[in-house]
Amino acid sequence: MKQHKWILLLSIAVSIATLTLAGCQQSQPKSIKIVHLAPLTGGASGYGIHLVNAAKLAVDEINSKGGVKLPDGSMLKIEYTEVDETSNSAGGIEGVKKAISLDPLVILGPNRSGGVLAAEKLWKDAKIPTITDATSAQTTRQGNPYTFRMQISSEYWIPLLVKTAVEKYSIKRPAVIYGLNDYSKSNWVATEPAMQKYNLKPVTIQTFNDNDQDFSAQLLAIKKSGADSIFLYAYSPEVGKITRQRSELGLKDIQVFAERSGSDPAVINLAGKENFDGMVTTTTLSPGDPNPQVQEFIKKYTAKYGIPSATHVNHYDSVYLVANIIGRVGLDREKIRQELAKLDYQGVLGHYTADKEGNLVHHMSSQVFKQDKWVLLMTETYPVNK
Repeated sequence: MKQHKWILLLSIAVSIATLTLAGCQQSQPKSIKIVHLAPLTGGASGYGIHLVNAAKLAVDEINSKGGVKLPDGSMLKIEYTEVDETSNSAGGIEGVKKAISLDPLVILGPNRSGGVLAAEKLWKDAKIPTITDATSAQTTRQGNPYTFRMQISSEYWIPLLVKTAVEKYSIKRPAVIYGLNDYSKSNWVATEPAMQKYNLKPVTIQTFNDNDQDFSAQLLAIKKSGADSIFLYAYSPEVGKITRQRSELGLKDIQVFAERSGSDPAVINLAGKENFDGMVTTTTLSPGDPNPQVQEFIKKYTAKYGIPSATHVNHYDSVYLVANIIGRVGLDREKIRQELAKLDYQGVLGHYTADKEGNLVHHMSSQVFKQDKWVLLMTETYPVNK
């Protein structure tokens, strides 16, 4: 009887231990899930692929070394999935829903301001830290503690663009042409106060709709105005086409100033190098930056994917900073969010510090495309409001 009792107790103990071990195994994820929302179709797809490639490059580098070392000493690899947010707000909402259904620790993107503003409540309700790269200032002003931004807002892109135009090129009679979408309109909104600082006023303001192909009416109006420069705000396809048509209509000598979309290599192909030479853009990363880390990144990216879109590769650093945080606090979304909210991290492409709105980037450069390469013009670093 005693032997039978001991056998029964031993069987129960083994069963409990087995169930406990199984429960531990189930609670320990097999990978670190990161979902990346990027515009892979539609008007912004030209630079969407650069966003994805930059993140993939970081994921591949980390996984090739065994993954991320967790606080308990175990190693987990990153499971990276890209999701198409298309190039409109409706696509952004559907993309975010799909991303959330994959149950990631962190979401990268959306890239589009309209998509962020339309869908930000979804990741707030799901309590998933989300690192976007939209440029509208409003994207981090919704009171959402789960929204962070890996770009700097248009409030900074445009003032430096205007400053560069005045101080480097002595422009006097600027014209403005912009697309009627959230992204381009936010740049236009930032333009008037930036120009007023230099007592400038646009000699003409022209607009167009997304997916327009013929911009001759707007360009001829600019020609008639006597403008000495064009401030161009649009997605990559329109920037390329407008730059090319400007030359075809005899305005090639008029300097063009654009923001980050003008840095996309696809724009050069659409415009033609002979028409693109002299283009000035603002950017968070310039291939003309002599920083050895930046040059090494560009070398690695180019070898694997081709020439990068200068300002659409910040999620390379996003992946590394997320890995750094997980290595310190583990697989807890709330702890990851808390670390992002007080972030102070030196990446390859920049120094990232969280402000009270969740903005992580506080630097900006301007550059000019000259003789088949980007040349750095000016760089500014801005105060961080904690």
